[in-house]
Amino acid sequence: MSPRCAWALVLLLVAGCTPLPPPAAYRPNRSDYRSFQRAHPELLEPNYLPFMVYRVAVPLSRGARLWRALRHAGPRPVRLIFCHWAPGDMPLRVYIEPPVFGPKWEDSLRPVKPEPYVAAVAHALAIWQRDLDEVIRFRRVPSQRLADITIQLLAEEAPFPEPDVEVLGSTHIRDACRVLASGGQQGRLRVRYGVRDLTLFVVDSHGALLPDQVEKVALHEIGHALGMPGHSPIPADLMFPEVRDRITRDGLGIEDVNSFLSLYALPNGTLYRDLSLPPAREPARPDLPAGKPRLSLAPYVDSRLGFEVQTPHGWVRIPTRYGLAVVNGVTWDYEASLQVNVYRYRTVDAYLKRYGPAYLQGGIVVEQRDVAKAGRRGLQILRHTRRQTSELLTFLESGDGRVLVAIEECPLDLERDYAAWFDAVLDSLEIVPEPTPRRKQRPRDRDYSPGPG
Repeated sequence: MSPRCAWALVLLLVAGCTPLPPPAAYRPNRSDYRSFQRAHPELLEPNYLPFMVYRVAVPLSRGARLWRALRHAGPRPVRLIFCHWAPGDMPLRVYIEPPVFGPKWEDSLRPVKPEPYVAAVAHALAIWQRDLDEVIRFRRVPSQRLADITIQLLAEEAPFPEPDVEVLGSTHIRDACRVLASGGQQGRLRVRYGVRDLTLFVVDSHGALLPDQVEKVALHEIGHALGMPGHSPIPADLMFPEVRDRITRDGLGIEDVNSFLSLYALPNGTLYRDLSLPPAREPARPDLPAGKPRLSLAPYVDSRLGFEVQTPHGWVRIPTRYGLAVVNGVTWDYEASLQVNVYRYRTVDAYLKRYGPAYLQGGIVVEQRDVAKAGRRGLQILRHTRRQTSELLTFLESGDGRVLVAIEECPLDLERDYAAWFDAVLDSLEIVPEPTPRRKQRPRDRDYSPGPG
């Protein structure tokens, strides 16, 4: 293992390289984030900003160091800050070093050429620039001497830090954020940011990877180079550490975009948390519902899948591929959640025949009843899971070849507290005719929808 960075754990495909955590690593929590959010209301939601902080020791003057030594005050104050490339660094000059395939990897029937891999990395850079609205810009240069960042493509087998865990990329970011002085504006440190090189492995024990696999590795590692030392806790995000198959979309997800746009909107060196100060007292149960349910005035309208719904006031909405998820905190820390998903099945019975067992794993069914919601009749199943959560599943038929699945979840001991809020959301649900698809698709009764989750 390299002394400069820790290999991130990636199952079969991708990960990044992050600094080794200190013995008492900081654990992001809602309370700290809410305090920071109040000071920066311009932040885009949802995001995973607390996982993008650098841990730095504050430089002290000679007099301050002497005073602390006389007082036996211990080590220097430690702060969590945001660190990224400065506007004047744009466009970032990038050199892509082509891979050199030796005799071991040559295939006489299908010669392996370096150009497709270089093109894959160039496409990954273009995706970042496009999805961040050119807040980040890149310019290819012909040599490493002219580059701010060198992306090295190695035709070597990647290391295996653990059995069955293969790392195909690394970014050397341990010293990327350098604190220049303790001075600066209120709530900021003077810093300088820079990442010199990324390494991408383009072969594994089976031979050369496909260029699109290398592109996914590059997308993840570029995120580290742009200012993220850690990883997102959300499996769907590009910056999640374990990636099995990220070929389902071309580009960044909503949390990836929001996080990096928010990062670059913050002045460089912005303080997130001073670890030398005692933590704020966090409520035992933050964001609990109180009083009569209050729903958002503007409904969420999904023109892709044909439904509208009002969500609890103040809850975070997360559009998904199959509908909508809302949570009462932040996506990485919340008490209760609600999902509305749409699948192409003619009937609820047909859908449950295919996916019913998946919904019922890990818990017991408390009640099953027929219901009427949104002018449609359907089925409701209340179950208690082994994770001590209450889960209410509602299945409705649209009448035109779709099944809507609503999933309401909260801690088991708060089931009654959230019941009225969940009922209000479902009562606001409207099912509208599905937009005419470009090519008529016939609903199927099996092996078509992705199912729960």
